[in-house]
Amino acid sequence: MTGQVEHINSSGAGIIKLLRYSETDLSEVQLNRFTASELQKYNAFKSVKRKSEFYYVRVLWEAFGIDQVIEYDLLGRPFLKNGFISISHSHDLILIAYDPDHPVGIDVEYYSPKIREVHAKYISVPDRDLINVNSDRDLTIVWSIKEAVYKMERLEGLSFKEHIHVSIRENEAWVDVIKDKERHQYRFSYIDRQNYIITFCSRAYLNHTLPQVGC
Repeated sequence: MTGQVEHINSSGAGIIKLLRYSETDLSEVQLNRFTASELQKYNAFKSVKRKSEFYYVRVLWEAFGIDQVIEYDLLGRPFLKNGFISISHSHDLILIAYDPDHPVGIDVEYYSPKIREVHAKYISVPDRDLINVNSDRDLTIVWSIKEAVYKMERLEGLSFKEHIHVSIRENEAWVDVIKDKERHQYRFSYIDRQNYIITFCSRAYLNHTLPQVGC
């Protein structure tokens, strides 16, 4: 099994690295990379794809040089005892964002013509005034950002369509999360790699009462 690591970012969005992998021969997995609990989790996966993703997340995390184990909450979201982490994977790509001080959010999505078929499930009527719904690129960016925001938020019952709204600008996007009496705003950056989109949070404004923080 082989994987190639690429450094993406080291700005206010934290440290972001990407790994592209190509082989899925599980007999070559180095099991000594896992802790005892990680090995138990790895063996519980049934599919080669899930095993590969879990393994390569550990390979990529080692490239950060941070001596911490990735843990998971009851909802399956990754976390660290010290610092913040976000993980995304799609097809042959794994991405990890890390920041020692602030929450981070990241997502990667390959372009697919099916995006237009499902966009009504996550694009509300007000959203249509914020983006070009005839653009596969815009629809993919919005879906990716909503995925990343959902990973970061802790608001119960959050809806992609009703509560998360994305406005795309030239090289970034602004996000409004409005539910009950909570209003969170995020500024996202994105990288278009022709075949896929990488989106990541670069700034958060929570209820307009907290100081601006990196994200």
